[in-house]
Amino acid sequence: MDIQFGSTVVMDVGARYGMHPSWRGYKGSMNYLMFEPDKVEADRLRSKLDKNVFEIFETALDSCEGERTFHLLKHRGLSSFLKPDLASECFCRLKPGQAEIEREIKIKTRTIDAVMAEGKIKVDFLKVDTEGTEHDVIEGAAAQLDDCILGVRSSCNFQPCFVGQKLFSETHDFLLSKGFVLLNLDYRGYGYPRLGLFRKPDPIEPEDFRYGMLVAADGVWIRRSEWCTKRFGNDVDAHDLSMLKLAHFCMLNNAPDVGIDLLREHVIASGGRGMADRVKRTRLYNGLQLDIANFLGRWRTVPDEQWERVRGIFADIYGEPLAGGSEFYPQVQEMEARLHRTGQ
Repeated sequence: MDIQFGSTVVMDVGARYGMHPSWRGYKGSMNYLMFEPDKVEADRLRSKLDKNVFEIFETALDSCEGERTFHLLKHRGLSSFLKPDLASECFCRLKPGQAEIEREIKIKTRTIDAVMAEGKIKVDFLKVDTEGTEHDVIEGAAAQLDDCILGVRSSCNFQPCFVGQKLFSETHDFLLSKGFVLLNLDYRGYGYPRLGLFRKPDPIEPEDFRYGMLVAADGVWIRRSEWCTKRFGNDVDAHDLSMLKLAHFCMLNNAPDVGIDLLREHVIASGGRGMADRVKRTRLYNGLQLDIANFLGRWRTVPDEQWERVRGIFADIYGEPLAGGSEFYPQVQEMEARLHRTGQ
């Protein structure tokens, strides 16, 4: 695998249906590693995805190398190393009739650490959705977590859907022990609706109503900036890239203010030098600048104290204030043109 300077390495474990939606707005260069042991689905992904960006591995991942029984369910997307709990909130209420085991096969398992060591690959971000075995997969990435992973997004349960499934608390404690901090819970942590009332009463009106008992969500964890400084501080390029990647990950996972603040604090801590020249020539740098400009630019509609604060935040990071009024769009268009000209 050819990983260019400035490229972000994303590992997607349980890649059925393709790239995770949270990464679709990413503007930097990317190497996206997809792990999908179902050969039919893996072949489908290969036929549709850009081979320069995506690499598909027909490999089942676990906490250790060995062999496990894989349960193929009526709904193939729910198949798992664990047996479904048919009395659970998930399979009893939301997906009745979809979790019957149709057949069982033996599958060899590997760990993230072993596979990445063979390819001499350092993962930046890890996404896991493996129908109940997410914790096991994450445990198998212990060395990568210690060395290079900046963020983790994993499906996690507060109530089990599978027999023997490890819950959010165990995964959270494990990642805390590795120095990560919980950023948020995505997908809003909905439970499964009861009474058969799945549709909002009025589809036209927005509704912030939560149904059922909380069963599952995606947990998102990140490194603290202090870890990046300690790990990469002696390499200016690597340190700058780590903070850009971390900031972009936050923006893609519903925490744009956290991402922008991390980047601003990094630039200020560097004595205001800004980013290294080589880093400024990457798609990562220019794409993130464009996203930050569009996000902060929303405050320009009311030219008050908040808008002036926004302009100062942008100037802290990029050395020039965000333009307002009729000058905003030309500034953004220049950023778009610069991104288009950027190779890496």
